[in-house]
Amino acid sequence: MPVRSGYVEVQGGTSSLSGWYARLEGGYRPLSNLGLFAFAEANSRERMAGLGARWTFSL
Repeated sequence: MPVRSGYVEVQGGTSSLSGWYARLEGGYRPLSNLGLFAFAEANSRERMAGLGARWTFSL
């Protein structure tokens, strides 16, 4: 779902290897080629969360 210069993404489903999973990610684009994001993910075996940055460029 686009939110001005950011986004929110929600995923969920099942996998034959790991069972159920759910993921939530939200991000912000302060520049056209730089994105900052945070995520939380869970499945039947583990939980994790993190922060990151994406820098895009063309060759």
